[in-house]
Amino acid sequence: MLPPIFSASSYPAGDFTFEHYRQPAFALLPQAFLMCSILIKLDGPSNVEINCGEKLTRQQLSRGDMIIIPDRFSIEGAHVEACEFLQLSFNPSVVERSAKELGLDEQVELAPVLGVVDPLAEQTIYQLEQALTSAPVSNDYVNVVVDNLAKHLVRYYTEGTWTRNKVGGFPQYLLDRILEYVENNRDRSLSPQEIAGAVGVDPDRLAKAFRAATGESIQTDRCEIPDQQSSLQGYGS
Repeated sequence: MLPPIFSASSYPAGDFTFEHYRQPAFALLPQAFLMCSILIKLDGPSNVEINCGEKLTRQQLSRGDMIIIPDRFSIEGAHVEACEFLQLSFNPSVVERSAKELGLDEQVELAPVLGVVDPLAEQTIYQLEQALTSAPVSNDYVNVVVDNLAKHLVRYYTEGTWTRNKVGGFPQYLLDRILEYVENNRDRSLSPQEIAGAVGVDPDRLAKAFRAATGESIQTDRCEIPDQQSSLQGYGS
């Protein structure tokens, strides 16, 4: 990989790194990750191929899609087409501290996810980049943003709460928001475009993520959402 366009480390020193990359196509050698990382894609579609043992996973990532890489996660190799992305990496202690503050087991394990749609995390990472590249840098604000992101991961992406799919989809809060919006508007026809606008997601990304999360599709002429319980079955607690 090429050196990042922008890189910062603080909160307190050594607890996280934040980097902005613009890369041609590149390959990753077999490795185990020592930090938990969140990556947000900044440009148009490109393909990612990851080899984990005997399993080969391929996914096309769009602008705003997020990748979560837990610490101690291992790959046999990967190939990534040319892309631009932001990467926030935590020391495991940051995640443990967040779990403790939320009253959970400090030894939570985050799930690896490729290409999840999560507008809340996406916007928070953009805010973090802005805070770190503005002068003067407000360390207190940066600390709050990083804390919030770590807690967000613990709430929605532990092995106990993210069980539906390791590729695509979206977190429980977004699925709940979609189902609630549909339920509150049962008296009229809804288009996928309207629902996408209501939850702050591009319509094409919403349709793809909804299928990955529920196994069902949103009809293009009239939005038909499967029964809430069947949609949530196996998705998470």
